[in-house]
Amino acid sequence: MIRKKIGIIFLFLITVTFTKAQQFNSDNYVTMPKGTGTFVVNYGERDASFYMVFALFNNFELNIQTNLFKENVSNAIPNHFTTNIYGKYTFWKNKKDNGGGAVFLGMGRSPGYYTQNEYSEMHQNYWTAVPVTIPIGNSIFWDIMPGALVDFGFEENLKKTTAWGFTYSSRVAIYKVIPETAIVGEIYGTEGKAYSQPEYKAGLRWEPNAWITLAGTYGAALNGEKGAGFELGIVIYTPQFLKKDFIKNNTITF
Repeated sequence: MIRKKIGIIFLFLITVTFTKAQQFNSDNYVTMPKGTGTFVVNYGERDASFYMVFALFNNFELNIQTNLFKENVSNAIPNHFTTNIYGKYTFWKNKKDNGGGAVFLGMGRSPGYYTQNEYSEMHQNYWTAVPVTIPIGNSIFWDIMPGALVDFGFEENLKKTTAWGFTYSSRVAIYKVIPETAIVGEIYGTEGKAYSQPEYKAGLRWEPNAWITLAGTYGAALNGEKGAGFELGIVIYTPQFLKKDFIKNNTITF
C-alpha cells in the first residue's frame, strides 16, 4: 500500500513538470494518469476561461472548455461566450518519458484562434492539432503544435461560408533558473482564410507541488497591437478519484 502511494506521488511529480496549457495556447504530449481530474481557471484582460479535464482511459483525456470574451468597444464587439469539447491522446513517449507526441481532435473554438468577430456556433467549428515535446537536457522543454481548423459558419461579405486555417503554436519552458518556477514563452496564430494574427505570451509558471500550478503572463500581437494582455491562471489536479479502487477505498466525511 505504501509503495502504491509512493508510486502515485512520484507519477504526479513527473507529470506536473509538463503541466497543462493553462492560459498558454501550446500544449505538450502528456496525458494525466487514468482517473485524474484537472480544473483550470484563467482571468485576463481579453477573456476569462474555465475548463475541466478528465483522464478517462490510459493516455486519453476528455476536455471541456468555456471562454467569456469581454466587450471590445473600439471594434464594436460585444461580450460573447464560446465552448469547446475535445479529446487528447498520447501516441508516443520517449524512453525517459520527458518527451513525446499527442493528438487533439475537437469541436468548438480552436485554442489560440482569435478574430475580430463573434464565433460561430460550436457545432460549426472543428479543429485538430499535434503537440510534440522536445526535451533539451533536463531544464528546457520545447513544445511544437501544428494543426488545422475549419469554420462552416465563417462570415464574409455578410454571408456565411466555409473557411479553413492552418494553426501553429510553439512554446519554450525553462526550468532551474528560479526555484519551483518555469520561465515560459510562446508564439501562436492561424494562417489561411480563417486568419488569426500572430501573437505571443510570456510569463512565469509557479509549480510548488504536484497538486497546484499558478501562472502570470502578458500577451500581445507580434505587430505591437493589443492582444491577450495580462492574465492570471490556476490549475488544480485531483487524485485518481475516477478509478474504482479509489472510490472503493475512500469515503467523504460530511
